[in-house]
Amino acid sequence: MTILACIQRPNRWQLLVGTYVIFYVVALFIDFISLPSKALYSLITMNLIYGVCYLPLLVISSPKAKVEVERKSNSPFNFNLPRLNFGSKIAAWVLAILVVLGLFGSLQTRFGVKAVFDSLKVKTVKTAPLLDKSATPIAIAPETVRNKMNKAMSTVPNTSYYKLGALQTQVVKGKTVYIAPVEFDGFWRWQRARNTPGYFIIDATNVNAEPHFVKQSMKYTPSAYLFDDAQRVIYNRFPSWVQEGQPQLEVNDQGEPYFIQTVYKARGVSKRINYRSLHVVVLNAKTGVTKLYTAAGAPAFINESIASSTAAEMNEIFGRYGNGFFNAYFNKTGVKLPNSNGTEDGVTPVADKHGNISYFNDFTSPKTSADSTMGYSMINARTGTLTYYTGKNIGVMDSDGAKKIAEKEYVAQKWSATMPIMYNIDGTPTWVVSLLDSTGAFRSYAYIKAADQSVKAYATTAAQALDQYRVQLAAAGSTASSTATKLTKASGTVSRVAIVPNGSTQSVLFALKDNDVLWSVGTGDYPKAALLESGDKVKLTANVNKEAKTGAVQSFSNESFK
Repeated sequence: MTILACIQRPNRWQLLVGTYVIFYVVALFIDFISLPSKALYSLITMNLIYGVCYLPLLVISSPKAKVEVERKSNSPFNFNLPRLNFGSKIAAWVLAILVVLGLFGSLQTRFGVKAVFDSLKVKTVKTAPLLDKSATPIAIAPETVRNKMNKAMSTVPNTSYYKLGALQTQVVKGKTVYIAPVEFDGFWRWQRARNTPGYFIIDATNVNAEPHFVKQSMKYTPSAYLFDDAQRVIYNRFPSWVQEGQPQLEVNDQGEPYFIQTVYKARGVSKRINYRSLHVVVLNAKTGVTKLYTAAGAPAFINESIASSTAAEMNEIFGRYGNGFFNAYFNKTGVKLPNSNGTEDGVTPVADKHGNISYFNDFTSPKTSADSTMGYSMINARTGTLTYYTGKNIGVMDSDGAKKIAEKEYVAQKWSATMPIMYNIDGTPTWVVSLLDSTGAFRSYAYIKAADQSVKAYATTAAQALDQYRVQLAAAGSTASSTATKLTKASGTVSRVAIVPNGSTQSVLFALKDNDVLWSVGTGDYPKAALLESGDKVKLTANVNKEAKTGAVQSFSNESFK
């Protein structure tokens, strides 16, 4: 455009070139700050914006055309208008084409969601193997971890220079941990220190654990500036890749820090993502060396090649747009909405005993009155495979309902529920929720039976809560709502007896001598069970859960009391 303007007005070329240089410097500064990708859609959008801003200069610089207007008084009124010559017309046509392409790309991004849905790697499983506590340790809430780490910031050298960075779940040397980098607290502190001193690490499964500060000097971090900014380093090396989320810290088994960034190639003119071609950039926080890998092909120590924000978007696409954009907002056939109760961008990272991390999230109905779950997803954080679980364990309370039930017990204390995860406790779908006080300090676990909100237990440790919950399950008369068990016959002498409320009836819990199973029988089916005493001889058949060592009595007779 500047060349065309100079051809049209050669006597003003110095002003035009100077104006263009200023405009170009401003545009470079905007690009430097915003870091737009060099994907086709971004290039079209940025050039369109700059062209619209600069076109008036070209038009104004065009040779003037004299316009004469006659008035009734016969005295002509003269004024000049810029003449749209050939150069101006070319510039206008170029901008018009960019407008059409930009509009097409924007509409394709917004409405072409079915193609994005089809790029998901989805497995639907009818029988839901719920999370098993023995395989998936219960992690303490991130709010509690941040609270502890912030208190430990005093151990960091020159602590006034720094602040705590984003929390990340990882498996290091076979142990599930939380890690968080120490970040710069502003430009001038970065200018003074240039390197951050390290990161914090804490056991994610022990509520009594304390954070440990690891000294690892890091030059390239998300809080650094200019060419030390981790995101800018990745952008400069891979400008044609679109970045998803923010760089996150992961460490190898030797404790060396790396920042990883999920990236993808946009489709055509749009910003649409292809979930089958997700990649990850790995940046050495010390040296600045970067390498690009497929998400599944990243080094073994990287647990979350796919960022939690990407996983949240995958759940949104999977639940809402399976039958297209318009169906999502009108007919709503097959629509299921992901809840946003997770700890990272609405999803919760869960580590299993094999060191794999998946993102957990449950889905509910678009009907505002519904509070039951339609299913839940587990997204593998390395492969991106979304496994959707539905079937006989579905139709129970969703995570919103679980949080409300957990908070009702401590209304006066104003404790808040967080991090709801569905576990398989002795074959029973169970919500495990953490309760925190107003400072973010952990206070209690809540175990809530997903199919019956009246069955719940609270304790300050997971083990205590589990023991109490199993007693509640036994009192409710069934510990195997989703796992069939064979009937077991037993007889013996009663050694201990307790009667506990169970809705409108009561349940009798008792133990037999030389038998470590806790038996439960309902007084609704066997009224005389309420008169059971120590020393009575009984015969029974029951569904026995060997892991929990509980038995739900199906038939019962007291030989000592006829």
